Amino acid sequence: MRGVAVRRAGAAVSLLEELRGAVAAGRRGALCTVVEVSGSTPRHVGARMAVLADGALLGTIGGGRIEQEVVAAAQEVVAGGSARRVRHHLVRDLAMCCGGSMELVIAPLADSAAALEAIAVARAERRAVVVETPLDGAPLRVRPAAAEELGRRRRPERSADVLVELVRPADRVILFGAGHVARAIGPLARSCGFEVVACDDGDTGALEPPPAWADRVVDSFDPDDVARALGALGAGDHVLIVTRDHAVDQRILEQLIGRDDLSYLGMIGSRGKVGRFKKRLWAKGLVDDARWARLHAPIGLDLGAETPEEIAVAVVAELVALRRRGEPRAGDWSRGAGHRDA
Repeated sequence: MRGVAVRRAGAAVSLLEELRGAVAAGRRGALCTVVEVSGSTPRHVGARMAVLADGALLGTIGGGRIEQEVVAAAQEVVAGGSARRVRHHLVRDLAMCCGGSMELVIAPLADSAAALEAIAVARAERRAVVVETPLDGAPLRVRPAAAEELGRRRRPERSADVLVELVRPADRVILFGAGHVARAIGPLARSCGFEVVACDDGDTGALEPPPAWADRVVDSFDPDDVARALGALGAGDHVLIVTRDHAVDQRILEQLIGRDDLSYLGMIGSRGKVGRFKKRLWAKGLVDDARWARLHAPIGLDLGAETPEEIAVAVVAELVALRRRGEPRAGDWSRGAGHRDA
């Protein structure tokens, strides 16, 4: 490995980390958390937004009239009012067409400074924690996630007096290759909240200067070098093999195909290339039907994509589907809530 460059200042941050930065900078605000929904709503339980004293909004709870009403209530809290819960039926109260209802807790942001700091530290150390949002507006609470909660808690859950949410380390997209396709995937994945790592052998100069969309760069195609630079790979890591060289693709795939702990393993290529790789890995005893089925190749949702930009949309859409639905496939609008209002 020739070297590792680490980018920190431009790293993608979660909303909770944005809130921590706002508090650290002395900005007053109110934290608004969706704690219950019914029917069709623009956001779901666990969605958060902060309303700052200077008028800035961090995050969104859905736009439209519901967000206007929540912003107005939050401004009263920012001005010194007590924490409160607000509930609106989107049709009866606000003349929105969604058809459902939403309940939120609005509380002073600064009261949760310690919890936001603990979340940021856990994220930096790639530890999962449980965040509890008291329904009475008390400050957020943070505790380590128990082992049994890691597989069980996929969505925030409400009890009688608290909303319980598992906050995992940032999902990472690890790009083996920094060519045309990677340069289209990287910024799009980062804009969707993934931490992006670019890995290349440096022969083409693809990492000089380090791309602005990469949180980290590793000058190697060797997965062992990448693990030494980043720490152990595993849950939350989405590996995309998109190098310029089929031989390199195969070598990387042979090293990673047995890693069932990765959240996602995908490889770019035609069906012909994928079929040849399968035969070669099968002959080496590296795969069986079940293990091969975990590989996403050709990569991305089947959108008919051809250009690097189209491929990027297909790939990142697949990753978002995996993060939101637990399976990387296209959804059916008839079963969902639709997009949030603009």
